[in-house]
Amino acid sequence: MHLCLFSGAMYNAYMIIVFLICGILVGGVINILADHLPVDRSIVHPYCPACTAPRPVLEWFGIPSVLFKRTECSYCGAGRGLRPIIVELVSGAAAAAAFLFSPDVFTFLSAYLIFSIFLLITVIDLEHRLILHMVTGPSAILMAVMGLLGWIDPDRGVLSTLLGGMAGFGSVYLLYLLGIVFSRAMAKKQGAEVEEVAFGFGDVTLSGVIGLIVGFPGVVVAIFFGIMAAGIFSLGYLVLMMLRRRYNAFMPIPYGPFLILGALFVYLRWIFPGF
Repeated sequence: MHLCLFSGAMYNAYMIIVFLICGILVGGVINILADHLPVDRSIVHPYCPACTAPRPVLEWFGIPSVLFKRTECSYCGAGRGLRPIIVELVSGAAAAAAFLFSPDVFTFLSAYLIFSIFLLITVIDLEHRLILHMVTGPSAILMAVMGLLGWIDPDRGVLSTLLGGMAGFGSVYLLYLLGIVFSRAMAKKQGAEVEEVAFGFGDVTLSGVIGLIVGFPGVVVAIFFGIMAAGIFSLGYLVLMMLRRRYNAFMPIPYGPFLILGALFVYLRWIFPGF
């Protein structure tokens, strides 16, 4: 009896290490995509953005480059910063957590795939204020198929999945249009063009993906939570800027990470009740 328990504990520890390492490698791929998709709009051989020289294999990933003391470009000496390491650690931790909390292999694969897509979108949006259609488009197709097959949530059903996608896309598309009207009205009032809008069309497509993931009515909660989180952050940031005398009434913020935060809030609580 004790031997069986010990073997089970050893197996879990072993698998956690395996998935942690695999997650770190996936995080490295996410870093490569986040580096080059916004610039090249395609998957290319990793290169240094400072001098465009191709990166040696040991410099492709953040953590291995630290272990082998290859944190700077071999050609121009430009550093990479902490983002590659942070993304790889977060990705590895997410893979290990998905293994621990997932009741079956389909839930595990779905959960980690969803988190990886969200992580890629978050990194690109924070750094470039872009949500690429070449990411959300294939993600929407993949999430629709997975949702309809019941891999994300076998109890949800086809109708909830499709309604979630349409509700997510449609509701934020309406906010997107209202943002354009508001920006044009303010530009006319101030006599100067206001280029920034609250929601970009990338936020619209992301909301459609979120709806396919959490279904209906979960998408309503997810978007509401995301908008509230963005509002609280914006309020705090504006107060800070006012104290520093750098107030800007039309300060742009990336909404994608907040929408993703709302999606994860719903997804983790509804798909993993024990989380």
